[in-house]
Amino acid sequence: PESIDGKKVSWRQRNLTELQLLLGTLVTIVAVFFFKDRDIHELVEKKKQEEKRKYPEILQKITLYLEAGLTVRAAVNKIAEDYEQKRKKGAKEHAAYEELLIAVREIRMGVSEGAAYEKFGKRTGVREYIRLSTFLTQNVKKGSTMLLQQLHEEAKEEMRMRNARKLCEEASTKLLLPMIMLLLVVMILIMFPAFSNVGV
Repeated sequence: PESIDGKKVSWRQRNLTELQLLLGTLVTIVAVFFFKDRDIHELVEKKKQEEKRKYPEILQKITLYLEAGLTVRAAVNKIAEDYEQKRKKGAKEHAAYEELLIAVREIRMGVSEGAAYEKFGKRTGVREYIRLSTFLTQNVKKGSTMLLQQLHEEAKEEMRMRNARKLCEEASTKLLLPMIMLLLVVMILIMFPAFSNVGV
């Protein structure tokens, strides 16, 4: 209309399509970034959990080879080579072994043994492997004669932690039924007055 109640009205049509498109694009970019970041975080956590599961196995192999008289380098080489052979035959890939294989290849390419073990620990980002890499690095740098003892103590600690986790899981399972029963009792106590009033 040109006027309302005798007052002149002026108006113009505003095209919001471009603004809406820009806002839509920005929202999409933020959403994609958020979900992509979450996916990457989940993949990293999944990798770390898998590495933790393989830690006792790798620790045991290194300890056994050292007890058999191999040097640290020879023991790590043997573990990495055995894994590589299994992978060639179609065995499943394991992140922790892949990282160990990278360390062995770095040493072959001229990286110092201590630096390769240190990088191995940092790449995994898992506390247990960082500790193991520290033991191996100290052995290379200082020629520590305590390595086997450290590995045995580490194995005992790992076993203790595993047993503690197992007990926690069992306790959680045992507590589930009493918690459900308690929830039912609370629900009955809340609902009972409501049903009692209906009858009145």
